[in-house]
Amino acid sequence: MGKTTSSLPVRRSARVNVCCPVRISGVLGNDKPYVEDTRVVTLSKFGAKLKTRIPLQVGMKVKVQPILGETSGVFNVVWVGREDSPRAGETGVEHPQGTAAVFGISFPESTGPAR
Repeated sequence: MGKTTSSLPVRRSARVNVCCPVRISGVLGNDKPYVEDTRVVTLSKFGAKLKTRIPLQVGMKVKVQPILGETSGVFNVVWVGREDSPRAGETGVEHPQGTAAVFGISFPESTGPAR
């Protein structure tokens, strides 16, 4: 996640709470393809948090396309919420070139650590 100052982690970019309907797709470890209409709940310059019922795992690739958009991107799964926690069903994904091209939202250049 990043270094910490005081008790809060230092983030590379601010997060924005959204409710953006998306279609995710890919292939599970058993070579079984999946498609799910779901939503992104948090968006940053470099990634997103999405809700899913699909059992994604860290290291997997997932295609994310906004339902109302024409663009899509392949994201890397970087964390998955534990089943027995409040984060169950949440998945963190990152895009190598950032999220602006996929979601059409530009984030300002950082002027310092975001918290």
